[in-house]
Amino acid sequence: MPIANCIITSDCKNSSGDSNELIKLWANESKQSSEAMTINITTSDEQHGKKYTVMANLLLPSIWSGSDISQLQLGLAKALTLHFHVSLKEVFVATSIVNSGMVVEEGKEIEW
Repeated sequence: MPIANCIITSDCKNSSGDSNELIKLWANESKQSSEAMTINITTSDEQHGKKYTVMANLLLPSIWSGSDISQLQLGLAKALTLHFHVSLKEVFVATSIVNSGMVVEEGKEIEW
């Protein structure tokens, strides 16, 4: 259930027309399966303070190991740079760990 909620600036454009390309890039860069990955992209109208072209909040279940978490968040940052053609200094990723039972899918609490 790796889920990335990404906010991009209004001038940030996806140069490839393939919407699945970002998931493929993330899976490849993180060396993980894309089967359960989700990425949501939202465009920001305004940003104040320190500027980032792409900001991502990565949600991961607590079952992932520390090394897998590292691979997923670093892989996401790299995939975002490749997909949007921006530098790593323009990308911010914050990871939140979700405990077992704190997810509802198809109307049921998910335990792992």
